[in-house]
Amino acid sequence: MNLIKLNTKTRLALGAISLLLAGAAQAGVLASWTFQNAANNKVSDIEASSTAPGVRKALFNTDNNGVENWSGNKLSVTRMFNSTDNTPWLSFTLDNTVENLKLSFTHFHNHNWGFPTAPQYKFRVQLGQGNSWQSVASDLVASSATSGTSLDLNVASSLGPGNYSLRWQGYGFAWGNNSGSEFFALDNVTLSGSNKVPEPASFALVGLALAGVAVARRRQQRG
Repeated sequence: MNLIKLNTKTRLALGAISLLLAGAAQAGVLASWTFQNAANNKVSDIEASSTAPGVRKALFNTDNNGVENWSGNKLSVTRMFNSTDNTPWLSFTLDNTVENLKLSFTHFHNHNWGFPTAPQYKFRVQLGQGNSWQSVASDLVASSATSGTSLDLNVASSLGPGNYSLRWQGYGFAWGNNSGSEFFALDNVTLSGSNKVPEPASFALVGLALAGVAVARRRQQRG
């Protein structure tokens, strides 16, 4: 077996190209929903307001009620909010590995005395893949004092390519197992992180590197 002897500059160049092939980490918004582009009363398959390269099929579902106008602003509204069949959720597909995935959102809710939400209840956020779910955050408080609060949650340190979902679940109601006619609403739902997308220039550099290796091989064979 003949080994190719490469000079120091060539070895360093090939090392740099290997790092480029690992993917450039492009930090920023991966997908977001402001719901301004959604029709009133739309319940399912609400398309994201924006998506980044490498993120596909980003869809939001209120699971109940739908998009509504509130003080001139559109919100995702879920009534009968609970932990089973009326849970707002979103889904997305990643083509590349994403690191430091975060979820941001603003939550709204109304609380009336004599209803299951008075004086408050709790909710959690879960990340799912297939039939497997894990909690991202639990015991978040939905009360009159917290309505209109924005949260930033760490979802995962790293997610590989695949199909994923996030859902909100309500629990701990004053009585019963749902919010009744009162609503749990969301706005400005955003996924952000570092999307490791290979740069087109990387492939050109690899081609040059391979060509250089081929030349070195031929020179060695001739020598």
